[in-house]
Amino acid sequence: MARAINRIERHEPTEAEIQAESLTQIIKALSENKEAILKTLDIIKELDNAGMLDIAGALLKNRTEVGVHGVNLINSLNIPPLIRNAFTLSQMVGKIDPLEMDRLLNALGSGLSHLGEMDPANSKHGDSRDQEPPGMLHLLKTMRDPDVRTTMAFGLQFLKSMGGELNKPKPDPSDSFADPQRKESETHKEV
Repeated sequence: MARAINRIERHEPTEAEIQAESLTQIIKALSENKEAILKTLDIIKELDNAGMLDIAGALLKNRTEVGVHGVNLINSLNIPPLIRNAFTLSQMVGKIDPLEMDRLLNALGSGLSHLGEMDPANSKHGDSRDQEPPGMLHLLKTMRDPDVRTTMAFGLQFLKSMGGELNKPKPDPSDSFADPQRKESETHKEV
């Protein structure tokens, strides 16, 4: 029969053993990644030859002054409104139904491709300077075409919706990033 274990002795590694184990792990990692390490060293050598490491070191040492100049440059180039406009544009595009956007872009592409047929420079019948633009009567006759009427109705609806938005009061610039739903609920409070 085996003797019962009454006492467990824990082996605490010494500082030398910890360092030896760490060195063994580092040497093993170096040998396993030899190609990547050599490539990295070549890149660092080229950066040093080009003076980029000196520049990076100087930037890090003077990071406070460089940060101040960077912020001043951003403000002088009017970048904050540009970023805000990019966010606003991405929000607007995100609200559009992708299938409807695809349909509208296909219609726009078709319309633009047929513009070449009207361009007098692409005329097949002699001198392009001899051709006159269509007269008023011809334009009125063209309005009988259902495709033309559909496009005109679409354009008028677009203009009506756009005009409705333009007639709304301008938003307060201090609430530029306020939640639009919260703002809307505040303006429609019952008295």
